[in-house]
Amino acid sequence: MFKKILVPLDGSEAAEAILPFAQEVAAKCGAELLLVTAVQQVGVWDAALTLQVMDKEEAAADQYLSDQVAKLGGKAKASVIQGDAAEAILSAADNEKADLIAISTHGRSGLRRFLFGSVATKLLEAAKVPVLFLRPKEGADKGTPGPVVKKILVPLDGSDVAMSVMPTIEQFAKTMGASLVLFHAVAPLLAYPGFEAAAVTALNTATDELQAQAREVLARTAAEVKTRGVEATAVVMLDTAVDGILSVGDELKVDLIAIGTHGRGGLGRMVLGSVADGVVRRSADIPCLVIRSSES
Repeated sequence: MFKKILVPLDGSEAAEAILPFAQEVAAKCGAELLLVTAVQQVGVWDAALTLQVMDKEEAAADQYLSDQVAKLGGKAKASVIQGDAAEAILSAADNEKADLIAISTHGRSGLRRFLFGSVATKLLEAAKVPVLFLRPKEGADKGTPGPVVKKILVPLDGSDVAMSVMPTIEQFAKTMGASLVLFHAVAPLLAYPGFEAAAVTALNTATDELQAQAREVLARTAAEVKTRGVEATAVVMLDTAVDGILSVGDELKVDLIAIGTHGRGGLGRMVLGSVADGVVRRSADIPCLVIRSSES
């Protein structure tokens, strides 16, 4: 499973809210935590002054990370990285051979407005390893134990992209001692304007058939997952993908949403890629584990 977890921090309590979750995953996986803080180039005309300011920033970042490692009982390593936040995180993950990035979706400085900003988009599109996104709750105590992951929601759409991440999700569920909820949303079918009345019966029939097919596929997948030692159930809902995922996640009180993505830009991110993006942006209370498909 995961052996090294990269945790970007920026000095804010909001960013540090990811630490209990990262600690829990690290403990269950036997993984090493690597805390990083990005220091960006300062725009100063004088080269000597630029170096002086950068040295000061790096020293402060190094002290901050050392303090965080001490709070974790020394069960982590730390590294100050340079450059734009998103690029520095991706580069550090690659250089350090991290196999998971765990990050809070709120912070300041380089990670300010992370949830809807360029850092989130960059990690969603370009991270080669799974990324765990957590939006900290207001007033949450970052010193409390990490959340217990016992139920994981797994959106599936019948694509090779979605199925290719199942081995990773199953292994993670085994490691955490969690069960899976396999989910598919059947989008409501719409009639052409002016033909609504005549199309009602046909649309209802088509919708029923789509839901029946989805239930059959998910039930078969759940049965296969159970043979590999992970408990799994199947849920099909008539709704749009993102709304359905968030709705069933709240209703079933899942602890995590695990979803695959293409990890591409442009048209390549349509369907499951855009769904992952929407879920991460809108999930207020449920952490999201986004896994880049091997089919990308």
